[in-house]
Amino acid sequence: MKITPQAAVANFIATFLLVALIITPIYFAKNFSQVAGVKTESRYLLISQTDKFPNMTFTQNSNIYQLSFTKQSQNQAYLSVFIINNPTQSPQKYTLKTQSPETNLFFGDDLNNLQNSAIAPPGSSIPISIITKSTSQSDLISFTIN
Repeated sequence: MKITPQAAVANFIATFLLVALIITPIYFAKNFSQVAGVKTESRYLLISQTDKFPNMTFTQNSNIYQLSFTKQSQNQAYLSVFIINNPTQSPQKYTLKTQSPETNLFFGDDLNNLQNSAIAPPGSSIPISIITKSTSQSDLISFTIN
């Protein structure tokens, strides 16, 4: 059986298309997985729940976070305003730093145990809460997470 040049070209093109149809989805799936979701280089993912609190707005500029709100009373606690998530494959230590002496940011919901640092196991989440003792009716809090 002799193969004609047209049949050889047709077989080559058919083989090339078959290989391309198999490899193309794998190539794009690999590239899309790098774009979608949380990057593994990120030490944390901060999830805001400020929409659950009245008159509270959250902004971010680089690694500086700002929270502004109107208080209901002079001393006020806001529990689980944020949730910090550890997307890495190793435990991470996080520390909250704020410039306001009248405001305490702490990990967890326990008002008797105000911890400004915490160690999060891989894939875990920790709530961040706020206690404010300022005399003003509204507050602006700036903080960082290290």
